[in-house]
Amino acid sequence: VEKYYLDRGKQIHMAILEPDEFKKNYTVVDFEVPKSEQQKQFCEDYIKLMDDSKISNHGILLEEDALCKAYVENYKTAKYNDKTITLAKELKNKLGRYIEYLIKRKQFKDILSWSDWNRITSLKEGIVKHKLAKELLSLDELSTKQAWNELQIFWDDPIHNLPCKSMIDRLIVDEENKEIILVDLKTANTFKDFKERCRDLGYFRQMAFYWFAIYWWTKNALNKDYKDYTAKTYIVALKTT
Repeated sequence: VEKYYLDRGKQIHMAILEPDEFKKNYTVVDFEVPKSEQQKQFCEDYIKLMDDSKISNHGILLEEDALCKAYVENYKTAKYNDKTITLAKELKNKLGRYIEYLIKRKQFKDILSWSDWNRITSLKEGIVKHKLAKELLSLDELSTKQAWNELQIFWDDPIHNLPCKSMIDRLIVDEENKEIILVDLKTANTFKDFKERCRDLGYFRQMAFYWFAIYWWTKNALNKDYKDYTAKTYIVALKTT
């Protein structure tokens, strides 16, 4: 259960902060799982036969041949004839969405369910409707601000000389208004007692740790000192339900 919520949080972060990466890693297929092991194996055998034919030295295997071979292999009473080809085509059409899922599973990190896909879409739409959240999480092409998303910072603590790592969801530098802004996304299934949750989980310590990282990074990576800028911290809370 914990891994599911962790993965879901990563998906939401990537969809909002790295939309191009999200498209590369995730897709959605609505399908019904085959009702029998024979049907599952038929789909897998069909895909394997088609894949093998593409790298075979004997030319490309016709789709009808692949369908028929997969059917005969899993339905022992079937024979290699026109009737079997018809039955195999009917079964392929019936299980077409599942076959699509099996093919896409090789290309993407994960396949999302329609409910997860719609949840992410709804969250993105909610951000657009919220004036401040939209302003913090998107910059138009004419903006003079600079922004970094999912910024990994490996830095050394200046007091104890310890190696540290931080992952900043979003950092914005506004030269015109002399502001440097930290934006952190949090997901929750309810906003009830959210203020208490921030306290109990020590989000204030997390943000303070991030600011140590940011000042180190801007000084060492950007060769700039933003300590005279107004530092602002925002937590954008997304209700996943």
